[in-house]
Amino acid sequence: MFLLSFCAYITALFGAPLFGFFRGGASPVYILNYFAQTFFMKITTLICCSLLIFFGLCATVFALTGWNLLLFLSANNPVAYRAALSLAGVSALWLLFWLVAFRPTKFLS
Repeated sequence: MFLLSFCAYITALFGAPLFGFFRGGASPVYILNYFAQTFFMKITTLICCSLLIFFGLCATVFALTGWNLLLFLSANNPVAYRAALSLAGVSALWLLFWLVAFRPTKFLS
């Protein structure tokens, strides 16, 4: 989630009127802005995908054996366990936003 805040920071910093004299072709401001918006969005999406795969594996272990791997990894701390579950929800919402905003399946038909 740090990557999202960093992306917003770069966008707000270089989109400010203070840097208005850079308006033009491929200035360093636009290159940095483009890099922040594309690279960090892709990295955030990959992190969210890997988190959901991990939570899916934990759920599979729980379904097959009855042993709660996520609760074990959170050291039986209910606050850490619920925080991890909320992280799964946020990751799922991010991927839903990513699917709606970028439509990666539009070239498959």
